[in-house]
Amino acid sequence: MQQSTWFTPEGLEDLLPPQANKLEFYRRKLIDGFHLSGYDLVLPPIAEFTDSLLTGTGRHMAIDTCRFTDQESGRMMGVRADMTPQVARIVSNRLKAADSISRLCYVGEVLKTRNNKAKGSRSPLQVGAELFGHAGVESDIEVIELMLESLKSLELPQLQLSLGHVGIVDELMRQASLSETQSADLLDILKRKAVPEYNDWLQTANLNEQLKPAFKALINLAGEAQNVIDQAKNQFDGLGPVVDAALERLQTIVSHLNITQSVQIHLDLADIRGYHYHTGVIFGCYSGGRQLQLIAKGGRYDGIGADFGLSLPATGFSMDLRTALDLLAPVEDVIKGTVYAPAKADQALKEKIAELKAQGYQVVFVYEADTAPESGARLIEVNGEWTLQ
Repeated sequence: MQQSTWFTPEGLEDLLPPQANKLEFYRRKLIDGFHLSGYDLVLPPIAEFTDSLLTGTGRHMAIDTCRFTDQESGRMMGVRADMTPQVARIVSNRLKAADSISRLCYVGEVLKTRNNKAKGSRSPLQVGAELFGHAGVESDIEVIELMLESLKSLELPQLQLSLGHVGIVDELMRQASLSETQSADLLDILKRKAVPEYNDWLQTANLNEQLKPAFKALINLAGEAQNVIDQAKNQFDGLGPVVDAALERLQTIVSHLNITQSVQIHLDLADIRGYHYHTGVIFGCYSGGRQLQLIAKGGRYDGIGADFGLSLPATGFSMDLRTALDLLAPVEDVIKGTVYAPAKADQALKEKIAELKAQGYQVVFVYEADTAPESGARLIEVNGEWTLQ
């Protein structure tokens, strides 16, 4: 039985003209910008064996990964739900760049088992850039600036930068000697920004006197970046070198960006987005004024590639270009015009068509002369030569 209308699964959609052309235009713009900044393009396969796809940094994507049995080998395969673990495999196992900095970018569709309307398409077009082999703050700054400059090139309105550092919460939990259950409860509360629950948790956590002020202040250390850093230096004074180093790194980033970028910087020290994945500074970029939409996100994830035989420091970011489409300006047609040509076996005609395409014209074949639209020019033969009419 043939259906009169065929539907795609929820969260999976077709992109029709002009949206597909718009996406392709901005995809090229992003990749060209990455390339001009020294990032080489890699294109991993859309599916691979799950024992590599869900290894290391990919473990957190297991529930979102569509799996199937490979009919060639009998082994389990998965369709990628995130491209970053694949890029880590490439740099660690294929490029084996142990003693140098590697800058890679990528673009491709990913597929998720679940549909989350709040987070956009179930099949995002993921575009990103990763820097491997450098652990210092300089690479954090480079990647954050690349993210900001890439989004500015898309002319997105009212960009805002959000910063965080998962190492601070991690160190506080370590010093408090929290149990596994207490840690899980705390991370869940912080993820949901549930302030009343957080205050209740503090009452039952049995923290030592030195740590109580720091934990009490943590949930409120959010706002304009420099103000938050100044407050945190007072509230976290004496908590040791790990916290001091995290705040110093954030200070370096904020001071640098205040000089080089005209963007509002928000800092939230209780932000634990990607806690089980990131190892240090985390960041995101929002657009849209009052109705902020997260466009790109990333952070540091040192130790990536360890399961592939080469542990590397790394930082990077990615975005879903498909979800951002509605915020992007319409694309102007770059063709000079449309020319209609007869479908004839004529070498001179083929050469003329090639010449017009090289000049930026769109050439469309018509099979019958009277079917050509009135708009646009026509190729006609006059005294053995093909000319525009």
